[in-house]
Amino acid sequence: MDALKKIEPFEGKRFPLRMTEVKSSYHLVRPHWHDHLEFIHLLDGTVQVHIDNRTFTVDAPAILFINSCKIHSMQALHGKSCTIRGMIFDMSLLAGSLEHSESQHVYARFIQTAPILEPIVPSHPIWNELVVHFELAYQEYSMQAIGCELIIKSSLYRMIIPILRGYQRETCLNKDLGKSLAHYKRLKPAIDFIESCYDQKIYTDTLGALVNMSPFHFTRFFKKVTGITPTLFINRYRVEMAKRLLIQQDLTITQIAERTGFCNVNYFDKVFKEMNGFTPLELRKQFTEG
Repeated sequence: MDALKKIEPFEGKRFPLRMTEVKSSYHLVRPHWHDHLEFIHLLDGTVQVHIDNRTFTVDAPAILFINSCKIHSMQALHGKSCTIRGMIFDMSLLAGSLEHSESQHVYARFIQTAPILEPIVPSHPIWNELVVHFELAYQEYSMQAIGCELIIKSSLYRMIIPILRGYQRETCLNKDLGKSLAHYKRLKPAIDFIESCYDQKIYTDTLGALVNMSPFHFTRFFKKVTGITPTLFINRYRVEMAKRLLIQQDLTITQIAERTGFCNVNYFDKVFKEMNGFTPLELRKQFTEG
């Protein structure tokens, strides 16, 4: 089966959020990716979860957070029926309300780095808050009573903020956050260029010129702000774009290497495996067989 980009019916709507319930003894979530964020509440059973190059088993009860653009799927194990509830929402639903610039910065960094979080289980410190507000949001979504959108949005904030705070602590964004925000804003023209031109050759002097720096000073500044070199940042972004193409069977791996800016398929294979622990072919098989 192919895992493709999923277009949600709420796209372009005033309140871009959807909640679902699925019961199955086999496929609960078929392989796909989307630009949105997602919480999945596993209510009963045992499931196997695939997120990008990671595969793991999860027992109920548990809540999973799926960040933007992550290829993911879920299936029941042991032939026993499982039940999940999902909350899928566009990142804009929160971004527009985070008026404090530092909060916006943490949120943007969180989306861009797209970490794969471990499943949140009852022993986790934020479990109670997550499960209470997930279920409250689900009840309000089901009833569609007046004011339900406000309650759902409030519940969503109560779920995402503890995750953002944990991310902030783990990445040391507490330290001089104002300066970090200013540095990131200065780099943004270069980052935007990388994200729009990743399929072409990108030179350090071009990136430096966009932020009025010499190639040498740009490289040092970029590593200071992001923690990695411009070359590694570019390759990581290219690999993320390649993952989306790998789940489409009509493109060869050589074609994907070319479309994502790698000079040849051997270099693409080497970089991909170094970053993921899997080859491009192994990732394709994981999501297209079964």
